[in-house]
Amino acid sequence: MLFRSYINPAENREANRKLPKLMVEGLLLGGTGLGVLALIFEIAADAFSVAAYQTLLAIHGASGHHDVAILAFVVLSVMLFLGIVPAYKAGAYIRPTAGGSGPLVEAIGPPRLRWLSWVGTSLFFLDAVLTIIISSISAADVLMLLFPEFAPYRILIAEIFAFFIMSILVAVGPKRAVPLFLIGGGAFTIFTMFALTQVGYSALANPEWAYLTSGIVHRLEEAQVVEHVVRAVGDAPAIGSVLFFQFFFRSMSSAMLGFSGYEVIPASGKHAARPKWKVINTALTLAALFLIATGVLQLAAAKAWNIPSTEGYSTLLIEYEIVAAQTFGRGIAEADNQIHLRDIQEAERIYEERRAAEHDGPLHAEDADGGSVMEEINRAEAIRSIASDLVIAKALNRALAGTDGQGILSLAALLLAIILLLAQGGGYVGGAAVAANAAKLGRLPGFFANDRIGIAVIWSFAALTIPLIREVVVVEAYYAFGFVSAFIITSTTVFLVRDDALADRGITPGSAEARSLRFAGLRGMIASYIMGLVLVTQKTDALGAIVVLAAIITLFQLYYAYGGAKKDPAKLTAYAPTPATAPEYDSGIQRAHDKARARGIIDRVNALIEEGALVKFNVDHERIRRLITYVYSLDADAFEISSEEAQYADDDHAHEPSQDLEVTYDQYFSARAEILGKIEDYSHYGIFTFIDKYYANWVNEEHGRDASEVQKAMISLLFPLTDDDIIWEQFQQYRWTFQPEPIWQFCRERYTWAKDQWPNLSGRLTTIWTLQELGLIPDEVDIKTVISINARNELREINIHTHGPLPEEEAEPESDNPELPD
Repeated sequence: MLFRSYINPAENREANRKLPKLMVEGLLLGGTGLGVLALIFEIAADAFSVAAYQTLLAIHGASGHHDVAILAFVVLSVMLFLGIVPAYKAGAYIRPTAGGSGPLVEAIGPPRLRWLSWVGTSLFFLDAVLTIIISSISAADVLMLLFPEFAPYRILIAEIFAFFIMSILVAVGPKRAVPLFLIGGGAFTIFTMFALTQVGYSALANPEWAYLTSGIVHRLEEAQVVEHVVRAVGDAPAIGSVLFFQFFFRSMSSAMLGFSGYEVIPASGKHAARPKWKVINTALTLAALFLIATGVLQLAAAKAWNIPSTEGYSTLLIEYEIVAAQTFGRGIAEADNQIHLRDIQEAERIYEERRAAEHDGPLHAEDADGGSVMEEINRAEAIRSIASDLVIAKALNRALAGTDGQGILSLAALLLAIILLLAQGGGYVGGAAVAANAAKLGRLPGFFANDRIGIAVIWSFAALTIPLIREVVVVEAYYAFGFVSAFIITSTTVFLVRDDALADRGITPGSAEARSLRFAGLRGMIASYIMGLVLVTQKTDALGAIVVLAAIITLFQLYYAYGGAKKDPAKLTAYAPTPATAPEYDSGIQRAHDKARARGIIDRVNALIEEGALVKFNVDHERIRRLITYVYSLDADAFEISSEEAQYADDDHAHEPSQDLEVTYDQYFSARAEILGKIEDYSHYGIFTFIDKYYANWVNEEHGRDASEVQKAMISLLFPLTDDDIIWEQFQQYRWTFQPEPIWQFCRERYTWAKDQWPNLSGRLTTIWTLQELGLIPDEVDIKTVISINARNELREINIHTHGPLPEEEAEPESDNPELPD
């Protein structure tokens, strides 16, 4: 029963029926959102690009032992597919628009886990900054394949790349930048599928091509494209059990980087087509399969061809280069690579340069006796090895020159550089989204609600840090903590999901479906906790910095949210807005609740418009929105922002990011009668103003038409659907006062309507009054008229006063009726 589907069967059948269309939805930027492939292509820049480096890092962590790296990656893949994927799919089903791990805790987690949302936001923000760093440095490294002469400027190029993507996102906005990610991610994903299939086949069929590896690595070293090489060594059985487990866990901690970006899929799901949960869940499964398949194929080829870990250059590109030369180029036979005298001479020069460089550098422990590592190797053998590498490198150049292989290799490098460049988008957009959510919760300044500002802030931190880090293997030690913590928080939240969140999704708490969903979270907890334990033990050097930085960001959130270093209840009380006055909040939480109040009012007004409840006022919607904006002290652009946010709503309604804000939102969204009453009051004010201005034209005390009688008659005609006594009582309270333009622009429309309608409605009434004044109707005659009050021709009887003059004591004085400006 633990593996029973928790998805509503009818809902699942309908989603499966739509799946073929959902797979390709949005590829041409049509439809209502992004489909499965479009969503995968959008996040491919972040998630799939790191797959090009996971083998490098896995081999690096295993100190060159391919068997250990493969085993570590297989174990990680099992954890991902059987643990992390089910947990994320369950979270996406319950709340498809929650986004990152922090927002998910607030949306569906129990109150005791709320502190995790603060920590999760901090770690995700750090993860976003590290994404920019690792992506920009990696893109610069790959570019060295095409332009090795730029190697001395790789850090400057990385800074330019970071600034370039930031500028585009800020200029056009994250949403409009989606085509950029679709094109880049789609091209990279499709090319990688075909290219890696060819690599896997070639490695299996031609393991003897391994002799090319040393020549490629030598050329990369000489061009200063790679800074550090961890040479491939013997198989795992050759080492002891202690070293085996040391290498295994170290490799495991490094290979986790291949799953980076996976946590962004639910956050990107706010762009998904409906049903969002189906698109997100399918994308989660396919993305996991892609990550696992690419890793396995790369590691298998790396083992077959004895490829080392080359810092600054992807293992994947070395594999591509071998295939390009042998399959699509002229090919190289090992027997044809003859060493000539000029090769020996060049090798001697390189040997001496390396020897001199080693003497100038710091001594290693084995050099303490004054000797050098190079001197321990037979000089002749070293020179011959270098000469052999030189010959292979030259043969590779000849095999590729002017062939399809050269074009394919250049295309592979260009696509990888582009996708690594675009991978920054995942950090920028995901980090900005999490920052915006924190701003919505009142934990960060309100300007973070604008994604563009969040993107610029993330870039500023990354730009300052890139020159300090410089290498991918340095970044990955810190980087993994961010997304593994997201795995931990998401899985724990799904396992401890609130009962009301389950019920809201149609799952009965305590049912078999609820237990199945919680079991998905439990599997994710087991997998993510193991990953976290491995990171803590193997990346201890990075743990301190991560804890300190996360603590600083979390403390800043607490300080801003509570309006100071201490939690002052007085600063958390409800804010009392004043119309036409800029709000001054005492705390971030106070601001968050006031914004939730605004969203509740806005959504209720939009709902009233949609249901046609405001049609009777005959006023355009913008005037009504402007009236509400002023009366309820909303931001001038509140309705425009709300309409932009509405497109990201899930299939039911847009949830607030926390329970507390949901209560505030519901309080004002439920105030239908109050809001409608406010609009109606100002509508009446406009009509009352017309009555107050024009009734005196028909007052005639001699014939018994005093002010009140005329006013009542006008009310009867202008308010045919409401009881006269009710409107008359309201009119008695009317007093002309100056109204601000946002209010009067609405009232003026009702005033004008009444003025325009009065000639049409009053024809019979004013005719009788005119005849009475001409003496053509006796005073004692009682006249009644019947009018139609709606399109269904419902009739209402109107009594027209024609009796003689009232006693003098009953007569009302004329109203003090100030003239209104036109």
